[in-house]
Amino acid sequence: MFGNGVAVALGTFDGLHRGHMAVLNAALSFKELTPVAVTFSEPPKRRITGQPVPMLLTEEEKFSRLKEIGFKDIYVLDYDEVHTMSPTEFLDLLFKKYDVKAVCCGFNYRFGYKGEGDALTLSDYCRKNSAESVTVPSFEVSGQTVSSSLIRELIKSGDISLANRLLGYEFSFTNEVVHGEKRGRLMELPTVNIPLDENLVEPKFGVYASSVTVDGKDYAAVTNIGIRPTFLLEKPLSETHIIDFDGDIYGKTVKVKLLQYLREEQRFDGLEDLKQQIEEDKKFSAACFREKNAESS
Repeated sequence: MFGNGVAVALGTFDGLHRGHMAVLNAALSFKELTPVAVTFSEPPKRRITGQPVPMLLTEEEKFSRLKEIGFKDIYVLDYDEVHTMSPTEFLDLLFKKYDVKAVCCGFNYRFGYKGEGDALTLSDYCRKNSAESVTVPSFEVSGQTVSSSLIRELIKSGDISLANRLLGYEFSFTNEVVHGEKRGRLMELPTVNIPLDENLVEPKFGVYASSVTVDGKDYAAVTNIGIRPTFLLEKPLSETHIIDFDGDIYGKTVKVKLLQYLREEQRFDGLEDLKQQIEEDKKFSAACFREKNAESS
């Protein structure tokens, strides 16, 4: 089916952060083999504990990015089917499904019943079945071992700058623009309202330098996430003012990328005070946007 055989990348890959990419790139390095990602649609921890595990990426984005970077097939494991398998039974399943010539995983990858299988188990099995195994060591950024759990905590605490460095891209959310209460237009600072995806990790409430992708083009922006204390709203929402943009995008699907945490939410005595602060936020956000574009060019 896949010519000379396949190189398998094993992992939950729930964030496709820089640690995950090290494993995925190891599989992609086998140029003569077809790269295949073997993963779950949701973190197994969610099924094991019964507790929600906020995502860093939607399932759709995860699968789309895996294909974009070169994976020709994505095998989504059925947790109910595989969680009672022994490590050997699990590997037998993979080797029966594919002509496996190489398997790559992270240093802490566990598989099989109660996580009894590890990188050493995989190495032994591959050696007996004429396949190469690659164990990717921990990936560190600024002395921090990159992990999905750490990145989630950074996002929830407002350290979006470090979270983005560990991710290797900007944390974002994508949704259709919905009508709000149009208070921003009264201040000549129109905002777009984008519902937060309840499956994604919830960023710390506050104001962010951001960018917004509209029809494939990025714009500098200021995004407020929270309850808007000035207007005494109780339900969290995301409101974004797109700098130097005057188009009608209601009903369009846009992506908001968070670049830097600027300040906590605060209550203002009046609209003029609020407008003055937002103007300062706009200047800082525009500078962040220019700096990001300069780094990527």
